[in-house]
Order: sequence, then structure tokens, then C-alpha cells
Amino acid sequence: MFAGVGERSREGHGLLHDRRGSGVLGQTVLVFGQMNEPPGARWRVPLTALTIAEYFRDQKHQNVLLLMDNVFRFVQAGSEVSGLLGRLPSRVGYQPTLASEVASLQERIASVAGTAVTAIQAVYVPADDFTDPAVTAISSHMDSNIMLSRALAAEGFYPAIDPLTTSSVLLDPLVVGEAHYGIAERVRETLARFRDLQDIIALLGVDELGASDRLIVTRARRLQRFLSQPFTVTEAFTGTPGRSVRRADTLAGCRAILDGEADDWAENSLYMVGTLDEARQKEFAAASVGADHGAGT
Repeated sequence: MFAGVGERSREGHGLLHDRRGSGVLGQTVLVFGQMNEPPGARWRVPLTALTIAEYFRDQKHQNVLLLMDNVFRFVQAGSEVSGLLGRLPSRVGYQPTLASEVASLQERIASVAGTAVTAIQAVYVPADDFTDPAVTAISSHMDSNIMLSRALAAEGFYPAIDPLTTSSVLLDPLVVGEAHYGIAERVRETLARFRDLQDIIALLGVDELGASDRLIVTRARRLQRFLSQPFTVTEAFTGTPGRSVRRADTLAGCRAILDGEADDWAENSLYMVGTLDEARQKEFAAASVGADHGAGT
């Protein structure tokens, strides 16, 4: 189930052709309210898509994946409708019914006996302001928030997900287990300390740091590269095969890096790989080439 709210018609056509090419169009429902359409039409799109999703969930007893792009446009369309109705705006010009409108949509995304509607929603953040009333109203209903970082994208780390601002209610030792939770917290602590050291590194350089901080920088940089991953959907453009990595392999790789196994590896060995075994093979291959060149010299 896909709801396109306030997007360009070109993007809708692209999605339609992509679904045809992948052979899943017969299992897909597309609902669009283009950006050139009246605000009332755009505002109704998510509600219409959700009603269809509820039909498949309740009447057909099927699990439904609901994709929504962009839910912020739902709020924006509601603000325009509110203005046309002559209502006094609230904070930052949004409609006074912002919280109730968002809740009326989000609280319907739920599971029932045996089936569920699961939603993945893109949220535009105006001027990167995460305190924007629309953003806070939407995010308060989310079980998980995946934050994309322009800074990571600029450095070539894809997916450009910021582990420090990304959150999930499922990252709980009672859900994922103590081992998983402990590794995740160690990764976040290492990356957070590395971020805190950025200004000092920019001014004085890494060599001016203490031994413990230099070790944190070494491991954090390798973690950043290990957390990158080639996409299957970009394989045709990059020529790099996509990787699907099991959670257990990701955890094992992060633990090994945190424990120092990769401290002496080249950072590039960990970039755009799947498991840590791939990185080991790249590192050993590079070391073998270096040894052969040394012997030849």
C-alpha cells in the first residue's frame, strides 16, 4: 500500500514503472494526491490509503505494509484547508487542530488479532528543525525514528543513518536481549565520543589527543565504515552487488571492531561490505599484495 501525498507526478510514474518491472504490481495499491491538486484532495490521500489498508487487514485478513511519502504534506495540506476555513492559526502558522489530525491518522495504524498494518512514513523536516510542531506531533506517534544525516551522506556513508539520533522502542534488553543491547550501547557511546572530539581534532589534529581518545577515534571511524552497506536497488548504477546482512553478523562485526580486531586494518577494508568476513578478506588480500611488492623490491 503506497500513499503519495503532495509529491510530483513524475515520481508517481517512476514508482508505477518500477512496480511493474519487479512483478509486484498485482499486490500493490497506489493512492496519489499530487502537489498541484487542491489541499483537500492531498489531505484525504493518507486517510484513503489507510482505509484501504484496513479493508485488507480486517476483511481479507492480510498483513499490510503501508508506505507513506510524505506525511508532512498531510499536515501541510491540513494547514491550507484550515486557512481556507478561516480558522486562526496556532504555533508557526499550523492549524489549531494539528495534534488531533495527526492522531486521527496515526492511531488507526495498528494490529488486530492475527493481522496488522505496519507503516513506514517519510517525514520532511522543515529547515532541519526537529522542534517544528508538525515534526514533533508526527514523531510522538512513531515506534521507531530513522534519522538521515546530510553530513554522513556528504562523506559517502550509505545508508546515511545517524545512529545517535535514530531510536526504536524495540531496542530494549527485554526485547532484543542483553547482548544485542550492550553492543548497540557500546557502538553509540563510541560514536558519541568521536563526535564530541570533532572540534578538537579540527583544531589540533588527532595526534594531540590522549591515547584512549585516539583509540576511540580509530574504532569509531572503522565502525562508521562498517555500518555502510551497498544497496541492491543501486546495483545497476554503481556496479557493486547489494548486500543483505543478518542481524547476528552485524552484531558480531561491531563487537569485533569494538574489541580491537580491526585497529590495524585499513579503513577502506571495512567500507561498503556486508559481513566482517568480507572486510577480513579485503584486508588480507591487500596485505598479501603489499608483501609481494615488498619481496619484489
